[in-house]
Amino acid sequence: MRRILRTWWLLSLAAAQWNVSGSIHPVTMNRTSDGSSISLPFRIAELEVGFSKGDFDLKTNSVVEYRWTGGDPKFDLREAYIIWYPSWGEVKVGKQIHAWGAVDGNNPTDNLNPYDYYYMFLAGTDRKIGSLSASVKYYWNDWQLEVVVIPENEPNRYPFDEEDFPIVMADPGDFLTAGETIAEYGMRVQTTMGNSDISISYFSGRDRGFTLVGYNFAPVLTYRKTDEIGIDMVTFIGDLTLRAEAGFFNTQNDLHTDIKTFKDAAYLQFAVQAEYTTANDITLMIQLIGNDVLEVNGSTYTYDETGNPTVLVAMNEDEFRQGMGTPFAMFADLGMFLSATGNYWDNALEIRGNTFMDLEDSQKMLGGGVTYSPVENWAIDCSISKFMGEEGTHFKEMEIFSHLSLGVKYSF
Repeated sequence: MRRILRTWWLLSLAAAQWNVSGSIHPVTMNRTSDGSSISLPFRIAELEVGFSKGDFDLKTNSVVEYRWTGGDPKFDLREAYIIWYPSWGEVKVGKQIHAWGAVDGNNPTDNLNPYDYYYMFLAGTDRKIGSLSASVKYYWNDWQLEVVVIPENEPNRYPFDEEDFPIVMADPGDFLTAGETIAEYGMRVQTTMGNSDISISYFSGRDRGFTLVGYNFAPVLTYRKTDEIGIDMVTFIGDLTLRAEAGFFNTQNDLHTDIKTFKDAAYLQFAVQAEYTTANDITLMIQLIGNDVLEVNGSTYTYDETGNPTVLVAMNEDEFRQGMGTPFAMFADLGMFLSATGNYWDNALEIRGNTFMDLEDSQKMLGGGVTYSPVENWAIDCSISKFMGEEGTHFKEMEIFSHLSLGVKYSF
């Protein structure tokens, strides 16, 4: 009987439709200031394997992470999930990366997966970490309902104690507690009205980033309980594409501490985007990103001349740290992205430029790059990023991270 079942299983796999693709992509990063190497991990290889049989699909996405100094390659199974396609929609179960929201990349409403801060300047899902979850989509005429359940919180990946990372972050160690395990869940309803797509979403879970909430003789950091309500839309006006989304967050401290310095807060994040493709196929994009702390109830210590804490005073909005939403909304209260991308020689050459500007503080980022594919499946990529800012700004700390990146990519 076991032999029969094994034979049936092998025949079923052989009859399934297999899909295999991937890439090998070595990359170097060097500072523009002195040409020194930046030793941070990068994804040197990627492999996507999947097969389809009947109403079922299996999809996997794995990478090998590597750094030039010290080597130490690490395998990472980013996604591995099963999809079932019933007549009324689809069901996914496994480790997966979800995509909510309408704007490109900086989505206040996309909070199902944590961020990998080593890859913050990559696009889309490349900066996200897969989470074990289950999702169900139901289609009815022009309506779509999606429900997602995540058994437990998956936090952001931070570059602790990385000398080459632009902002040095110390490992919180024993000061960090995960808090009570709660199942996270989200719901999104999407519909079409005319030439517009509109969605309303809700998510309840724990913050992806940790924050200080109190003291038990020593500082206590945790992932706060947060609920978020979001709305997003995309519409078209001639050749102009408009995208917008906003998320309202209500966060609270449910952890008991001897001295509780944070109770609850409410804040808003938003992103608005416009895209236009010119007659010579240059895509222009402008994106406005911002946040506003609506209310915060908590306290913080004042310090004497020697740096010792003295008394607790009411926390103000500038001292509140947001633990969910788009990380770029935390760099600036109001910022603007500008980008231009052109493709030439039958898409063999791509030229791109971009900038991020803080509209309230004096800091900005400039970037650009060229990708050239001399033959099929091969590409050479060169890009540059430069950070500038006045004293006291985030980008001032990141000026030393201004760098030139050069890579070769083989895709199969």
